[in-house]
Amino acid sequence: MASRPTSPVQGVLFDLDGTLLDTAPDLIVAVNQALAGVGLPEQPSKRLQPLISHGVAAMLRTVIPIEESAILDAALASALAFYGNNLARQTHPFEGIPAVLDELDRRGIPWGIVTNKLTRFTDPLVAAFGLNERARAVISGDTTARRKPDPLPLNEACRRIGQPAAACVYVGDARSDIEAGQRAEMMTLAATYGYLTADDRPDAWGADGTLSTPTELLGWLRPRLIAQLS
Repeated sequence: MASRPTSPVQGVLFDLDGTLLDTAPDLIVAVNQALAGVGLPEQPSKRLQPLISHGVAAMLRTVIPIEESAILDAALASALAFYGNNLARQTHPFEGIPAVLDELDRRGIPWGIVTNKLTRFTDPLVAAFGLNERARAVISGDTTARRKPDPLPLNEACRRIGQPAAACVYVGDARSDIEAGQRAEMMTLAATYGYLTADDRPDAWGADGTLSTPTELLGWLRPRLIAQLS
């Protein structure tokens, strides 16, 4: 998809895991604790990290066959319980994210978060980094009736920040993020610094651009903000 350099941007929405926050360390610990609890070997970070955008169940399925549903269910419940009590121990913003959010706030550009993470994990995690006091909208996987790649969560976020979808850009590290943004008729940016799998080809997702670092967002925004970042 060709970029739209003349489209003014009046709002920015972000995915959470792999885009705003590097949540991999805490999620991987939770998954490995659960695997150990059902007598299975721990897995290296390099095997689990690319699956984070697909959820804890997908991470567990790297070891537990889908037909072993009872073991999978027990491990999933254990992993989620552990994660809920330890979700901000090693998690941290990606390098450059604080500067990006500070600049958006300084310029009065509303921003929000749209994630498939459940509210019971999203809210305490966002609060741990003070983002709940700054984001104009925080939409979790169970906030609306449908989740990404359905456009409904993004449309709800746009409603909450008070901007039309066509004037917003969504930044995410998964193909489903870009699909959701496109279906919402938003501009989209693929965060290639996030949790990509070996098979991911973000250049082929049809996004309006790619970001190899978070701070590249400010450069992408500059000509699209009608001199707000001049």
